[in-house]
Amino acid sequence: MCGREKFVYLSLIKTENTFLVKKLLLLMSLLSVAFTGAMANRMAEGGTENPPTARPDADADGIAETLLVADYDYTCHTTDAEGKKTDVSYGVTLQVAKDMACTMGQKRHNGENDRSEQLLYVPTTWQNYPQGKMSSVETIPPYRYLTVEKMAAPQWTLLSESDTICGLKCQKAMGKYGGREWTVWFAGSLPTRFGPWRLNGLPGLIMRAVTADGIHSFECRRVEAVKEKIMYSVPEDAISCTRSKFVALRNRTFGNPNYISKPGYYVREAELENVWVMGGVIILGNVPVNMKPAKFQPIDY
Repeated sequence: MCGREKFVYLSLIKTENTFLVKKLLLLMSLLSVAFTGAMANRMAEGGTENPPTARPDADADGIAETLLVADYDYTCHTTDAEGKKTDVSYGVTLQVAKDMACTMGQKRHNGENDRSEQLLYVPTTWQNYPQGKMSSVETIPPYRYLTVEKMAAPQWTLLSESDTICGLKCQKAMGKYGGREWTVWFAGSLPTRFGPWRLNGLPGLIMRAVTADGIHSFECRRVEAVKEKIMYSVPEDAISCTRSKFVALRNRTFGNPNYISKPGYYVREAELENVWVMGGVIILGNVPVNMKPAKFQPIDY
C-alpha cells in the first residue's frame, strides 16, 4: 500500500460483532510479538515513518536559537509483566535558548528514526513558551494531547555538597515538583534556569536529577555550546487539555492493573475503526501502541 511494507490492514468500521473484534485484537497482539525482531531491523534501515503533522501556525523558522544543547540519559526503574525488575530508558535532548528551552527525545532531535521513542510515549516540552507558560505534547493512544500551563519553578533548597558531571563542578539542591521530591545537581558555570523535562528555577543548568525514591532520573552525558533553531510543532490532531486533567487521565489509564497485560483495555470499539500493523508495530489512528509495556511509574501527579 503506497509502496510501504504493511503486513496487515484491519478495518473494523461499522462492525457489531464483538467476538470478531476480540479475535482481531488478539491477532494484532500476536502479530506484535511475532514481528518485534523484524520491526527492529526494518526500522533501523529508514527514517521516521508517519511523522507528526505540524499545525499550520508552526513556525518553520524556529521560535528561538540555542545557546546550549545537552544530552541526557533518562531512566525509570520498574518491573515487567512478570514482576521482574527492568529499566525503561532513552535519551533526551535539552535545547537551551536565552529565555526558553525545549526537551524532546534524542532521536527525534537528531533526525533519526524515532519509532522507539514514540512507543515509549516520550513527550516534547517547551519551557517558557509561550512566555510565562509551559507547553507539552504527550500521548495516550490513540490520541496526542497539548497541555499548556503557567510555568512555575520549584522551591529549591541549595546545599553545600558538590559533584563533577561532564567535567563541570555542580552544586546540590533539593525541591518538590509534580508531587515528587527531587534531588538535583546544577552547574553554576552554565548560567541558565532550565533543566531536562519540566525542571527549572536554579542559577545554572541542571545536570542531574533524581526522585527521592530513585525511580526516575536524568543524567547529563554531554553539553555543548551549539547554535540551532528551536522548533514549535504540534500534531494537527492534538487535543488541547489542561495539565491537571491530562496527568490524571494518564496516571489513571496507564496505572490501571489491566494495562501491563492488556495495554489496549481502555480503547473503545469506535476507536478501532483505523487499526493497522506496519513493521510489526500496531498503529491506532496515527499513534504507535506499545503492546509490551512495563509497569507504569508516574513521573508527576
